[in-house]
Amino acid sequence: MNAMTGMKYAFALMLCIHSISVAAGDCVAGASAPGCAISASEPARARLQFRRDPPATSAGLLGPYEMLGGLALIGAAACWWRLRHPRFGQAGLGTGDLRLVSKCRLSAKSTVYVVQHRDREIMLAESEHGITVVRDESKA
Repeated sequence: MNAMTGMKYAFALMLCIHSISVAAGDCVAGASAPGCAISASEPARARLQFRRDPPATSAGLLGPYEMLGGLALIGAAACWWRLRHPRFGQAGLGTGDLRLVSKCRLSAKSTVYVVQHRDREIMLAESEHGITVVRDESKA
């Protein structure tokens, strides 16, 4: 029953809106209807015409910003790629060129390493002050 009452009110509202729009259409056309507020001596007013602008194109200022944004995106992707995939072999160190022969921890803050690079055997000492080359000999 509540839905039926709502339908009655909706129908009454639609009827009122339709009758107001019909009466307003007669008044705009210049007819002297009994409900019109416009008298016959006043000139009829034309309907408002709104200007339609053409759609915006990217040839304006947006073009350079789009190009700069694209270049920034490509640069960020390149930096991400370089961080995730570092290049080995730029300084002559390939995967088989450098080999750890032995490692000896002397204290909590110092360690001695013996590494082999191609035909050289190098002894390195690591401490809290840095890395020192202790011995660098060629096997050839």
